[in-house]
Amino acid sequence: MAPESTTQISSEPRTTVSAGKARPLRPNTEQHKKQLAELDTRIANLRKEQDEVRKGLGESNTRRGPYAEERNKLVASLQEIRTEQNGLRKSRGKVFDRQASLTASIRKKTAELKAQQSKLTYKSIEEIDKEIAKKEKQIESGQLKIVEERRLASEIPSLRRAKKLVEQVAAAQKEIDEETAELAKIDAQLGDTNAQALSDEHERLQNKLDGLRASQDVGQKQRDALLSKRARIMKELDSAWDEKRALQDEHRKMNNAFYHWQQEERKLKAQKEKEERVLRQREERLAVAQERREEAEEPAFQDEINSCNTLIAYLRGLVPSTASGGKSEGSKSEESTRPSSAASSTRETDSSEHVPAGMVAVKKTGGEESYFAGTSDRSKKKHYQRKDCRASGTKADVLRLPLAVAERFLELRVDIPTNTMGIAAALKNLAARKQHFIDQQPRATEEKKKKAEEEIAKLMSELNADEKITA
Repeated sequence: MAPESTTQISSEPRTTVSAGKARPLRPNTEQHKKQLAELDTRIANLRKEQDEVRKGLGESNTRRGPYAEERNKLVASLQEIRTEQNGLRKSRGKVFDRQASLTASIRKKTAELKAQQSKLTYKSIEEIDKEIAKKEKQIESGQLKIVEERRLASEIPSLRRAKKLVEQVAAAQKEIDEETAELAKIDAQLGDTNAQALSDEHERLQNKLDGLRASQDVGQKQRDALLSKRARIMKELDSAWDEKRALQDEHRKMNNAFYHWQQEERKLKAQKEKEERVLRQREERLAVAQERREEAEEPAFQDEINSCNTLIAYLRGLVPSTASGGKSEGSKSEESTRPSSAASSTRETDSSEHVPAGMVAVKKTGGEESYFAGTSDRSKKKHYQRKDCRASGTKADVLRLPLAVAERFLELRVDIPTNTMGIAAALKNLAARKQHFIDQQPRATEEKKKKAEEEIAKLMSELNADEKITA
């Protein structure tokens, strides 16, 4: 026998968890909010001053002087023009949005309509109605075969579904026509606006107002002071905003550092759990491999050999012994084919396993093997009566075997004896079958071991591949 080839594997995991980084300082959110609130208050005060300066600039000397009335009229006229322009701009904006929406909708619905029309066999509802009426008339005529009537009956629902599709196509075409008409109206509306005239009038009045402002130099010094104050406020606002952004950036960096540390800790924890899972899987597969190896060590065909022994003992219990204490023909045949204990490595039949249901294997007494089926006294009496009948030389009776015994014969592929005359042949066949299993046992056991080692090697190869993927 060739030496066993076992697959050597390691029970150690492939990956290791590295030590985590030092925990960074967690930002103080409450203190950060307090600092932001102080900066927001400072910015609000500066904006308040800025609004006051802006108001002072608006109320400067530019509104005084001999040109104030004319200036106010120009401002009022410009305001009316701006109001009209804003209204026109808003209305045109809505019109433009509606125009774009209608254009996109028409394009989309047209594409969908073409796709639906390409799938239709019929182009109109009238054509489908005519086809349905035609098929119904053919069915009602009673001149068609059953197969043709069924075919036509199955086509009518399809035609009705096609009719619904044609109706949907017609409805979609109607929607496209309505949107096309609305789009044409919008195009006509956009061509009749007086936006250019309003723009020209606004430009003329604005130029006239600019001329008036250029001629007004009263209060320029006051405006210069306000402008200087406004510049100072803007500078302080910029400084406050820069300080706020720097504070937010610092808090964000600290928060990100702490978040990344948390993420790293979670990754390390997940890696540790993964390593534990890999180790657990390896231990489980090692246990499976050990179990398969132990199963392969068991001799092959042992159950079949035990079944042969049990059936031989059972059939011998049905054969009467000779007066001289000799053995029957089946017993001699079985003895001639039974291997010696030195040549066979099979184990002895036990009394609890490999025995058909409802039967008990017992030891030989006086060179004979008997069988106890666990039956009642009446069954025992009939059994002894059958023995007496066979011993007295009566005609062979029909042999009725228990279902479990018959199933064992079928499993061993041995013909079931149908009468008492066939018991001897059955014993001979069982003995030959048993010897066949004994002869094939070493080879089959070795093949089973080899197959088990191949399966174990494949199992370990899959495990190593899985560990490489998860590493």
